[in-house]
Amino acid sequence: MLASSVSIIASTCMLFKKCTVYFNISSFFLGDTVTIGDVSFKLKTPKSPELVPLNYMSDNLAQSVVQHLRWIMQKDLLGQDVFLIGPPGPLRRSIAMQYLELTKREVEYIAISRDTTETDLKQRREIRAGTAFYIDQCAVRAATEGRILVLEGLEKAERNVLPVLNNLLENREMQLEDGRFLMSAERYDKLLQEHTKTELDAWKIVRVSEDFRVIALGLPVPRYSGNPLDPPLRSRFQARDVYHLPFKDHLKLLYSVGSNVSAQRISQLLSFATTLCSQESSMLGLPDFPLDSLSAAVQILDSFPMMSVQHIIKWLYPYNVLLGKEGRTAVEDALKRFELQDSESPLLPSRIKKVEQIHGSKTLQADVTVQIAEKEVKFQVPAGTRPLKLCSGSDTFIETSSHKQLLAEMMQSHMVKDMCLIGGKGCGKTVIAKEFANMLGYNIEPVMLYQHPLTSRS
Repeated sequence: MLASSVSIIASTCMLFKKCTVYFNISSFFLGDTVTIGDVSFKLKTPKSPELVPLNYMSDNLAQSVVQHLRWIMQKDLLGQDVFLIGPPGPLRRSIAMQYLELTKREVEYIAISRDTTETDLKQRREIRAGTAFYIDQCAVRAATEGRILVLEGLEKAERNVLPVLNNLLENREMQLEDGRFLMSAERYDKLLQEHTKTELDAWKIVRVSEDFRVIALGLPVPRYSGNPLDPPLRSRFQARDVYHLPFKDHLKLLYSVGSNVSAQRISQLLSFATTLCSQESSMLGLPDFPLDSLSAAVQILDSFPMMSVQHIIKWLYPYNVLLGKEGRTAVEDALKRFELQDSESPLLPSRIKKVEQIHGSKTLQADVTVQIAEKEVKFQVPAGTRPLKLCSGSDTFIETSSHKQLLAEMMQSHMVKDMCLIGGKGCGKTVIAKEFANMLGYNIEPVMLYQHPLTSRS
């Protein structure tokens, strides 16, 4: 009986595998229509083109991403709001922005935190010359102008914010502080048949655009920390699980990024990262590996093929700092299993040899030459507007060999991504950051962060 059950399950899996549908994105510019598979969307000219996201679409989208875009387009055509739920990372936000760029839709974005109040969504009150004014915020602007409201971090919303969203999502209605009342397009048009627009304006009734939609982004709670969504709010959305890219799609993406890196090395790196994101690893208390940052790691390996993979993994996943003894042992065992652990002393960048401004470029760029062992590697990084200085000559900074290596590694990270310096109090993080900024001609803007965040206007 067990054997027959297994064979039935296997044949069922093969059936689903054969029925996999692949979708393509096509554009018909004559009719201003975008088609994904069998779903078509008619484009409209945006009123504010500066609010349409740009540079999120790529020529070779993963098939799983195309399927997510098709699903969002279906719900958009039905007039439904969507909730993309999945693990931490930029994938959900990227998919939302890709859809907005594809359909030329204007966006209103807000990142929700514990300190987000209904004022941040509805209206803000300001005093000018002794007179009170109400300034429309993201939700009101999106509803009246027909934009898409992107709410990121919905699991962080406090209870006093949720009722504001409930009525707007369900009935497209909202009472504003300045006396106006937002009303759904259908009900407004029915009133317009019986009354004039002047009368509706006198009653302070405002029409909500039929193009208004909400795309919410959030984490699954429990497993991740946050507030579970109330059933009334949860029922307003059409939800979709947006997990990490499938292994095959992610592998194809990494191959395209690192042409100088061996396919076996990339496969081992992705297998290791996927293992740390599995359910078994989470049961051991290991935090998820940042899979979305693997492309940045492969880009560094592509420019520096002699570098240690394990050393770059420590940049993405500093397990020596984050985890205890058992966690470090588990990660090191995974490194051994996928043959990523260094067998000998790794080659690391020792110092920065040159920093030169690139003239004639449309964007501010600098040529940086880094020494690794006996070799010198030259690459380009973004730069600031001030003159570049290889050495600032400051009396407050005395450069040591460890500082030289750290600055060289920061240049490598800056080539592909932002970075975070981790260290104890007084170890010199701020001084290193200032020296790095002086090298590339950046202006520094310090922002002090506290346990209790400041308001959105601070």
